[in-house]
Amino acid sequence: MNQYYLFINNQRLGPFDMSQLVANGMLADTLVWRAGMPNWMRAADVPELASFFTPQQPQYQQPQYAQPQYQQPQYQQPQYAQPQYQQQGYQQGYQQGYQQYQQPGYQQPYYNGERPQVGFGEAISICFKKYADFTGRARRSEYWWFMLFCFLISLVTCGVGALVVLIPTYAVMVRRLHDTNRSGWWVGANVIVSVVTTGLYIAALFSLFGTALRYSANDTAMLSALLSSGSGWFIVISILGIIGTILGIVIFVFTLLDSDRGTNQYGPSPKYQ
Repeated sequence: MNQYYLFINNQRLGPFDMSQLVANGMLADTLVWRAGMPNWMRAADVPELASFFTPQQPQYQQPQYAQPQYQQPQYQQPQYAQPQYQQQGYQQGYQQGYQQYQQPGYQQPYYNGERPQVGFGEAISICFKKYADFTGRARRSEYWWFMLFCFLISLVTCGVGALVVLIPTYAVMVRRLHDTNRSGWWVGANVIVSVVTTGLYIAALFSLFGTALRYSANDTAMLSALLSSGSGWFIVISILGIIGTILGIVIFVFTLLDSDRGTNQYGPSPKYQ
């Protein structure tokens, strides 16, 4: 028996049997996937699920007109009365049935349209609800409004508040790259380089401090030892700093790109319907 997955509110739900799909929120334009399908598809476009959304054409009953019974008089020509048909009522019933057929129970999607932009408050709400969610996609308005919120928090709290929003900041950054169909490991690589650079910088400070204590009695020897030891640390830290800067620029450019139209490997587009 096939097992189906639903993609609702940027979340993948399932697996479900076919009989459980409607009860779990499946609509005609809900994205559905099962084993054997190359990609996510609208439920109404899946052959075995299309019957759930096919509008039933109303059955019109042909009005039955009673055949008048005429009695043949003995000597007089019979007078046939023309039956009176309620034409207006028949047409009204037909039009109502036609309108019912023309208006199915689901809304047709607009593939070329765009959903409204995410506002400042909505972006904050979404990012905190997905506090550590590194899956799915985030459009530009959601990302940049939350970046503005993080900047204001850091400014008001003198940088202390940045620790509170650190995880959701990286999470929404990864989702923003997913929205452009790029891997979140760009962000991961930048984080790794930053952590290594910070660790080496701290190690260099301790090393140079120990060298200064060792040659504290001789200023000339101390200066020579600091220059000799510090040059190696400076070269390594500088190279890592350049790599981190390049990664930061690349990620910044990626976050400026438009949403990838349609469904990609990270889910459906949050911008284009």
